[in-house]
Amino acid sequence: MKILLVRHGETNYNKNKLIQGHSDIELNETGRNQATSAGEKLSAHNIDYAFSSPLKRAVETARLMLDNSNNSQNISKEVTADERLIEKFFGDFEGSTFDEYFSALESEQGLESIEKDEDVYERVNSFFSEQYLKHKDETILVVCHGALIRIFLTAVRAYPNMTTLVDNTGLNILNYDGQEFILEKFNI
Repeated sequence: MKILLVRHGETNYNKNKLIQGHSDIELNETGRNQATSAGEKLSAHNIDYAFSSPLKRAVETARLMLDNSNNSQNISKEVTADERLIEKFFGDFEGSTFDEYFSALESEQGLESIEKDEDVYERVNSFFSEQYLKHKDETILVVCHGALIRIFLTAVRAYPNMTTLVDNTGLNILNYDGQEFILEKFNI
């Protein structure tokens, strides 16, 4: 199965370096423009199915990318939202600055409300395992979130550089054979 794994476009929370998590923040104008332009990245791929996180920023990114791809088959594709693709839950830190969050990580204080990376990985891996059984010879588009992508790619030993973040509308291309995820391209 070929996986086109994409982070959503920019939101005002991204712009202002605030933690979003499960907060249902919409794309800003820059994010909509990014998603529209990113449609070209899909033009070289024949997408069979499209999935996204249920959060507005991911659903809208997926829809704009599909609608603005040169592959006419993609224009009418439905985007199926799946709860397992929702961003990591940052608990009490949602709406906080990155600095506040990183300070808490360093001090190991107040982290009880945050979803564990292992739990994020388990739900995302469950999604991909299920999709593989249904679509093993097909290409799927999956639009979700930066922390989720980093956690997942790190867990499957496919994250190429720990100091590089996943860009808004960054496309990551993976192949999955039901056992191993192979990263072909990162952050294009």
